[in-house]
Amino acid sequence: MSKLNPIISIYGPTNSGKTAIAIELVKNFSAEIISVDSVQVYKQASIGSNKPEKKILEKYPHHLLDCIEPDKTYSVGSFKKDVLKIISKNDHQNKNSILVGGTMMYFYSLFNGLTNLPEQDSKIRKKLDQQENKLGLKYLYTELKKVDPVSAARIHENDKQRIKRALEIFLITGKSMDQLNASRPKDILGERKFLSFAIIPEDRKKFKGDLKIRFENMISAGLIEETEMLMNKFSKDIPVLKAVGYKQVVEFLENNLSRAEMIERATDANYQLAKRQMTWLNKLNPTETFFCNQSNIIIKILSYL
Repeated sequence: MSKLNPIISIYGPTNSGKTAIAIELVKNFSAEIISVDSVQVYKQASIGSNKPEKKILEKYPHHLLDCIEPDKTYSVGSFKKDVLKIISKNDHQNKNSILVGGTMMYFYSLFNGLTNLPEQDSKIRKKLDQQENKLGLKYLYTELKKVDPVSAARIHENDKQRIKRALEIFLITGKSMDQLNASRPKDILGERKFLSFAIIPEDRKKFKGDLKIRFENMISAGLIEETEMLMNKFSKDIPVLKAVGYKQVVEFLENNLSRAEMIERATDANYQLAKRQMTWLNKLNPTETFFCNQSNIIIKILSYL
């Protein structure tokens, strides 16, 4: 095989125009788009995950969309395994791989490697579930801060899935996530060249207003009905319904929020998510950072190629 093409990554906060940029790049050279999104991976969850329209996907297919059922879990390790297969296939066909999305941990695992974390332990998980039921999630979060303060600092205090996973890893291994990550393999793609481009908003106040408009458009497109369908077909507790946007609609459907409260809370949650996504940029060390509304993004990216 001839010299391998660089891997192109386009990442940034939600609603920053990343997909449109990836599509423009595909128009300019032979490449395939790989979605890096922990919600778009789920089937039957199109509106709330903001998947590209069907007519766009027919013309510009995306890998790792609609891969698993809504009640299944999809881990960072699963992503890494799947994406490396796709990249390898693209390499053999002499095609570029364009990774696009906002799940920064997925990008980080690809760029920096990922330690082999232990599989879930049903006995320990059952014990953690019992502690949550008896003592509350706040208790578990406090325990996590004691044994793994670094993980606790980057995990939201209400994110029960990640809190339990971090505690579970400590209880199995006796080590924190950071201690395990210190021994992770580096450069999992060898000497492969990465070109990564961050897309961020220039005006954060306007950006938050745009997030509200997008959520209202999702509601008009059928987000409430989609959420209700997923709840009825599976359960309100499935992983995909814990995602920002879906979570607030579930609360609305359970009469815990008014329609106006749902919109405001979803907007705030999306904005907080976007801020967390942007804090990853220092770790990911992008080749170049662009504002969403820059007119020369495509030209500049192509200049690197």
